Amino acid sequence: MIEQGVMSKKVLVVEDHHDTSFLLCRLLKMEGYEVEHAIDGMVGFSTATSAHPDLIVTDIQMPRMDGIEMIKRIRESRPISGTPIIVMSAYGKRLINDAIEAGADAYVEKPIDLDNLLATIKSKLFAV
Repeated sequence: MIEQGVMSKKVLVVEDHHDTSFLLCRLLKMEGYEVEHAIDGMVGFSTATSAHPDLIVTDIQMPRMDGIEMIKRIRESRPISGTPIIVMSAYGKRLINDAIEAGADAYVEKPIDLDNLLATIKSKLFAV
């Protein structure tokens, strides 16, 4: 069910694994979000600066530029520096802690619990 206000929200998914990115983009579109996709942190940073998403969901381990470096660059770039960022990782707490220190707002562990991810997205997009 699409909630009122979701349709105007743009989410950028930064994920290098094709099956995961396809699933996440499809799920978010079914939930009513406008979705952009990037295959790594370098493309993710470029897309974020041009598309100005309302929220970013990113993997940490990616080629060319990892999620942590992308988060650092986003946090230093106006006007996107305040964009909520949710990280996803299967590599444990150390990388998640590094991402939080870099400026991520929340995390979900892989394998992804889709209900938890959607709840986390909504909590960051519609926080009062």
